[in-house]
Amino acid sequence: DVYKRQTARALTAAVLEAGRWIDASLSNKNKMAEVIAAKSYVNTSVDVINQRILGRYQNGLGKTWDDPNYMKFYNDGQANFPYLSDGMWFMTQHKRWGLAKGEPDYLGTAKSINRIDLYKEAATLANVPLPKSPMRSSKLIDGVVWDGKNPKAYAESFKIKA
Repeated sequence: DVYKRQTARALTAAVLEAGRWIDASLSNKNKMAEVIAAKSYVNTSVDVINQRILGRYQNGLGKTWDDPNYMKFYNDGQANFPYLSDGMWFMTQHKRWGLAKGEPDYLGTAKSINRIDLYKEAATLANVPLPKSPMRSSKLIDGVVWDGKNPKAYAESFKIKA
């Protein structure tokens, strides 16, 4: 349906523009935190939101630290791109925990869900750059590098699974 496609494209472009605005300055981050902290949204103090946005964390036991990889909402257009490798990673977790029966078509399913075609249209509307590839490599918390090249082997590699 043309109307649904136009609506999805416009909404995605608006999210991209909002993310760019938030990341543009500390003042914009503060304004966003004021809105998000309101009773009608998160219902907390502005400082609680601001600290997380700036990468300041507390573990509740007295330890505080600053994360250099603080929250980004735009990150030069990279923050919201629907990477196929990310979609495939989620499917490996569904497979790992028994939520996906049989062997998924990892790439085919990611392509049908992540709708890079709509994202590209929205990015063009918002003048947002696109990454060179819909696949990316990420070093995960367990130290393993995920790149989407062999999702079946990755899903089967876990010692703990359903």
